[in-house]
Amino acid sequence: MAGQPGSTRKRLIEAAAQLIAEEGYARVGILAIARRAGLTNGAIYGNFRDKAHLLAAAIEMKLQRTYDTLGLSRPVQGPPLDVIGRIARTMALDTPDADRRLLVEAWSAAWRDPDIAVLVRERLERIEAAVTGLGDQARARGDLAGDVDPATLARFGMALALGYDLIHTAGVREPDRDSWLRLTNRVLDCLRLEAANP
Repeated sequence: MAGQPGSTRKRLIEAAAQLIAEEGYARVGILAIARRAGLTNGAIYGNFRDKAHLLAAAIEMKLQRTYDTLGLSRPVQGPPLDVIGRIARTMALDTPDADRRLLVEAWSAAWRDPDIAVLVRERLERIEAAVTGLGDQARARGDLAGDVDPATLARFGMALALGYDLIHTAGVREPDRDSWLRLTNRVLDCLRLEAANP
């Protein structure tokens, strides 16, 4: 069947994402992933070079879902700084627990395994490039203050999102949602050109 290989690949990615989020990357074996997906080990090696590439595909799937949720898979709608604000709010407050655990496992595995580090870094760089592009668009529109570097803004946002995931997965109580949104909006307002030049 024409749709079967794609379906097999998706089942493997979903199974890997679930198991890694539940048990941790180091504890999850290829056999367990295949079993969770209802497939054989051969199905994994027919679709992925190794477990590291399967982890990378699981991260990719999570990021793609985030992109779709935020509307980043299509041409950006609305002012670029508003889109950056949407990204900041969604990545901090609305990321599902399992996705947070998956990402924390990915960062941890990247620290221990140089092959995973390359795959994770490529994905992080893509997100930063997208946010940097939004910052460049905001600057071109005259919305972003001239002393705010778009690439530095993207790195700041990434550091904030990753830090939030780490704190969350440690079981620390969430901040009040309304307070978090007010703070996020205040920070974004400080980036605007008119705030820099009252």
